[in-house]
Amino acid sequence: MKFNILHITPDFNYACGRSYYVYLLMKYFQKKHRVHLISNGGDSFERLEERGITYSIIKGLKSKNPIKIASNIGQIRKYIREHDVNIVHTHHRLAELLGVQAAGYSGKNGPQTVFTSLSIVKRKYNIEFKSKHIIAVSNSIKDMLTKKFGISESKISVIPNFTDTNEIHELEVVLPYTRDHDRFFNILAVGRFHHEKNFETLLKALSLINDTSIKLILVGDGNRDIDYKKYIAKNNINVEIIVPQKNLLQYFMLADICVLPSERDPFPNFMLQAGLHKRAFIGANVDGIGELIRDEVNGLLFEAGNAAELAEKIKRLHGNPMLREKCAANLHWDVLNNYTEEFIVPKVEHLYRHILSTEHHKK
Repeated sequence: MKFNILHITPDFNYACGRSYYVYLLMKYFQKKHRVHLISNGGDSFERLEERGITYSIIKGLKSKNPIKIASNIGQIRKYIREHDVNIVHTHHRLAELLGVQAAGYSGKNGPQTVFTSLSIVKRKYNIEFKSKHIIAVSNSIKDMLTKKFGISESKISVIPNFTDTNEIHELEVVLPYTRDHDRFFNILAVGRFHHEKNFETLLKALSLINDTSIKLILVGDGNRDIDYKKYIAKNNINVEIIVPQKNLLQYFMLADICVLPSERDPFPNFMLQAGLHKRAFIGANVDGIGELIRDEVNGLLFEAGNAAELAEKIKRLHGNPMLREKCAANLHWDVLNNYTEEFIVPKVEHLYRHILSTEHHKK
């Protein structure tokens, strides 16, 4: 059975975990099936063009204006019909609304719908979670859906985020910042400059450590960069902010450790990439981070928002190369044996096949 899959996501950016997840699904399903993307915009469409993956940009896809929503649904429905889509896979709350409505208006032979729930949310709207099936990327997401919002377990599959083992082979050897990288103990942090990522706690931890031989490489963008730069200048901490580029992988080669101080994070790809590239990881003990990371075994955990505790964890890894090596090796093993394309793509493929065959038998 061939799939013709339309993915819908609000943005498609290099520093966005959701975008990376969608990209990997398209990359691996493209080998046997047809894949498409509809998005509002972003900076990483180049990687789709390199693979010949069809995409369409709908400006205003994130709009909550009822007239624009109706227009977006119409455009998506037209795309579904023109490209004979049989699966609509959405990756955001508003994207799900658009995809489900467009699929529903496409007639009795319209596509089946799948929604990947990638976010912990405080409340549910009546229009949400109407897809045929929901992928929860962690048990914390599943618990939210079932216990908080009353979604039936039969409608949910826990299929985690994953990473791409081919990154190891695709990694460029030439590094962009080799001029002074060996002078510092480098911490890598990657993500959107958004309150949920809570990079403020990491900056505060570095100011408490007060050691300019420890350098933070902060890769990302967003509306908080001005505040970050002011704090960095005021506290004289060693931070380099880098706008996301096509090859984020090279920064793992610079890193001694990786840190993610999120207030909430269902199952971050950055954590998996740290493991893939054998980098010791420190994460806030929340959601999917706490599900994978075992303190002092395959990483270190700290209480979210506790800058003093994070500072101590950084100093612990800084002064203990053997612990760094142990945590990195154990996380690497966990990722390679559970969270790569080899394990996750077949699970998504099985889900697609199941919902299509179930619907076929109903007809």
